Amino acid sequence: MYQSNFERNRDFWDYYAKRWNKHNIFIENQSISEEEKESYIKYLGDEWGRVEDVNKIVEEYITPFITQDSVVAEVGVGGGRLAVKAVEKVRELYCFDISEEMLKKARESLDNYSQVKLILMKKPQFEEEFYGKFDFVYSFDVFVHFDLISIWHSLNEIYKILRCNGRALIHTTNITIPIGGKRFEVQKNDGERLYFQTSPEAIKSLIAKLNMKVIKESVPDQSNFYLSRDYLVIVQKKDAELVDSAG
Repeated sequence: MYQSNFERNRDFWDYYAKRWNKHNIFIENQSISEEEKESYIKYLGDEWGRVEDVNKIVEEYITPFITQDSVVAEVGVGGGRLAVKAVEKVRELYCFDISEEMLKKARESLDNYSQVKLILMKKPQFEEEFYGKFDFVYSFDVFVHFDLISIWHSLNEIYKILRCNGRALIHTTNITIPIGGKRFEVQKNDGERLYFQTSPEAIKSLIAKLNMKVIKESVPDQSNFYLSRDYLVIVQKKDAELVDSAG
């Protein structure tokens, strides 16, 4: 039976989160010894990439765009590894995920914060109550699991929930840099977990179709696990009056 990208990801992440155990999980950061593993892994997701690289991305692509007055959404909260770094810097943090099991892990990480709301997405659309609600939306390590059609639909949904002049962080794979290109060459088409089939140019063309503008974009950086492989971009939703006058 055919499964959509949404359904495949929901089922996979439910399975992953339900069986996740920090004591026997594989860690991509090979510099961490078995003795260091216990203190290194604090949240589900710390096993991917390097924690210090995620910290750098938060500092450069999230923190500068939020304040204590911000109403913020994370799309694909997972185990809460980014949310715990952002929550004390904002007024409200809405954490969306398609996986009920992931939200259980996020609840364990964020239970002490009253400004957090955890929301299960039962379909790949946001409810109308969230339209125009958020000053900033970020989605990290999520769109890398989407094909280009799913990215397009997701960008449309993020556009809906942003306030006018609101901003968003989008994170995708990047076929145009060496690591992304090599991953593409060996990729299969039977339900891959990562889709190395897009480029900054493709993502920016979709952004332009939505009357959003690019505020900041990443450049390849071999010292950072994610920046050496992927593409990060901050976009801004144009003021409605400016869009109307331009159209």
